[in-house]
Amino acid sequence: MRSFAAAVEPESADAAEDAALHILRGAGQSAASLQRKLERRGYTADAAGAAVLRCAASGFVDDAAMAASVAARHRRAGHGRVRVAADLRAKGVAPELISEALDGQDDTEEAAALAVAQQLWERTGTAGPLDRRARMRVAGALQRRGFSSSMVARVLRGLT
Repeated sequence: MRSFAAAVEPESADAAEDAALHILRGAGQSAASLQRKLERRGYTADAAGAAVLRCAASGFVDDAAMAASVAARHRRAGHGRVRVAADLRAKGVAPELISEALDGQDDTEEAAALAVAQQLWERTGTAGPLDRRARMRVAGALQRRGFSSSMVARVLRGLT
């Protein structure tokens, strides 16, 4: 973990906003994540909260847009709903925004899981359709990518 110098003016919302803008230059943040980072840098909860509100009012912090972006990135990487939701929760995104970000992806999750499974299956080389160990390896890989057990079972039935 990086060590930061104590905030020069821990009560100042203006100083906290400057620090917030510096943080946001590196990567987009959720409001909760930005609040935590400012407090870790030594700003009071009130100063950090005011800075986050200012950044949100200016359009620099948008939890819904960030959730949609993170969900899309995970989908392109072949990850399932469980993994996406866990990542968004860790970033401090509200549960209703997580649901919103995931709702738009219901129709593509099975297709993504099948594509990933087929790719993994083909890597096994000489595995036949009844090769139990190869199927278990594919199932484990899909679960680690965040696909539900029921989704994994459906996809394994579709493997050729």
